Formats: sequence, C-alpha cells, structure tokens
Amino acid sequence: MIEYIRGIIEDIGPDHVIIDLMGIGIKIFVPFSTMKELPPKGNITKLYTYLYVREDGFQIFGFKRKEELELFEKLLSVSGVGPKGALSILSVVPIESFIKAVNSGDYKILTAAPGIGKKTAERIILELKDKVPKEVVVPKEDSLLNEALEALLALGYTKSEAIYALSDVNCESVEQAVKEALKKLAK
Repeated sequence: MIEYIRGIIEDIGPDHVIIDLMGIGIKIFVPFSTMKELPPKGNITKLYTYLYVREDGFQIFGFKRKEELELFEKLLSVSGVGPKGALSILSVVPIESFIKAVNSGDYKILTAAPGIGKKTAERIILELKDKVPKEVVVPKEDSLLNEALEALLALGYTKSEAIYALSDVNCESVEQAVKEALKKLAK
C-alpha cells in the first residue's frame, strides 16, 4: 500500500490532481476539501493515499489530512458505498459535520452529497455509529497551523503560498511554525 505521495503538481482537474513523482505522472482523485487546500501548479504537495484495485485497473484517492483518509476507509466499509460515493460525501460534508450527523442520526446532511440517497445515508449512519468518535476534537496541531496561516496572510503572503510553506513544518508553537515557513518561502 502507498501511504502517501509527495511530488510536484503538474495539473489540476475538476476531481483529480496529477502529481509528478520523479518523472511519472500519477492521477490522484481528491475530494473538494483537499482540492481547495492544494498549492498552485508547479508547487510540491503531499497527499495521503488509498489505492483502490478493480478488475479493470487501479485508482488512487488522495487526501490532505490523514483524518479524511481514515474516514474514507470507514465509508468504504459500508455496503453499497464505493470510492466515488465516499469521495462525494467528503467533498460536500466536512469531517466535523459528518461525525455529528452520524452520532445524531441526521441522514439529511449526508444526502446533500451527489449519489447518496436516503437509504444509503441511513445505512452509513447505522454501520458507522460505533466506528466514529462521539465528539469532534480539533487536533492541537491544526489550530496552531491555522494561527500560523493567519500570521502569514497578515504578512502579505497569499493563501496558497502560506499553505505550501506550512505543509511540512513541525509545530511546537505558532512562532516556530511561522519561522520555519518564512525560511521555506525565502528559498
């Protein structure tokens, strides 16, 4: 299994991105939530991946956050939900809203995703109720990265530049994250 792919963004399509990995172009299907976090073409990105094997070929699905990948895998465990359906849900419903919907039994939130009807949404809730956390906890690292992102935006960097600069930093504090990002941007 391929845990993640790090490479240069060569092209961005409506539902996929092509990553150049040492001269090989890899087509990776991504949800909208990941698509909007990607840096512009020509920049390096890292995506956590899921390799889906079918009898007529392979497909790779990628996610900016590991939590999205884990949720994608849980959705695939539900009978009747394939990778396109799981990707559709993750494109429309944020992780936090998904977890709240499953825990509260609110299938209507899930039916907002194209291709997901009432019966499928109810089956997802039934099968995942015991597999998702009871409450949503935003990881500390995410909140630090968000503060660092805001600081870089205040310094005049674009959102895509700031996200790219923060993509590989180790966060102990906001100050440390901003310093590492500024070093990366100065190169």
